[in-house]
Amino acid sequence: MAGGGGGQFDATSPDLTALMDVLSNLIFFLMASFGAAVIAILPASVPTISEGGENDVAREENQVTATLSLKATGAVSVTLSNNQMLPEDLKPYAATFPPKEGKVNARAVNDHLWSIKEKFRESKDVVIIPENDVTYEMIVDVMDASRERQMIVGGKSVYPSMFTKVVVSSLVQ
Repeated sequence: MAGGGGGQFDATSPDLTALMDVLSNLIFFLMASFGAAVIAILPASVPTISEGGENDVAREENQVTATLSLKATGAVSVTLSNNQMLPEDLKPYAATFPPKEGKVNARAVNDHLWSIKEKFRESKDVVIIPENDVTYEMIVDVMDASRERQMIVGGKSVYPSMFTKVVVSSLVQ
């Protein structure tokens, strides 16, 4: 028989050793790739230890950290902190703003934060502490009120920056 070998081919007993080697390597590679891809897209923020032992609270006389407590009703309380100043010195800048028409009174919060920024020019940090029932829109309103101020200079609208480093936190319960 031409090209033959003359033997019978048994279709029920193929040798799968080579195929199993390839598949096991492929499965291992896919599992390793998938695990690395999942870890690579997880956002992580890790605290670091600084040599000077500093924390996030402002340390300069011309810099403060503003803390905005946001209630579910829309009320906003503003307090300031600084490691170099006494709390009594910062107490006059504390204020509470009731809601306006069931929403955050963003204009009043912006006006107050602007007066703080004029006094403490190097300030950039703000911590927003919302209650559990606060809506996303309320948090965004407070962030917008703390980030910049709309002003008209020479007939043009300008937006000077105020507190650009925002941290949204929660109270320990």
